[in-house]
Amino acid sequence: MTGEENALEAAVAALRDAQAAVYAARRAVTAAMVAAYLGGETVARIAKRTGYEVIEVRNVLAAAQVTRSR
Repeated sequence: MTGEENALEAAVAALRDAQAAVYAARRAVTAAMVAAYLGGETVARIAKRTGYEVIEVRNVLAAAQVTRSR
């Protein structure tokens, strides 16, 4: 193998590691949003704290099938 082939394989491995880290981070953010919402925090407040739009927070909560009991 040439140095270029090794560089390509290393870059692909680094990309896969980065993708795994992004997936883990998304799961952590989702869990934190769900916990905050179930703890009584409003969607607007969660959006403000995270920098997400309100609709994005609502979408995350909907995807996680989270509703607050009344």
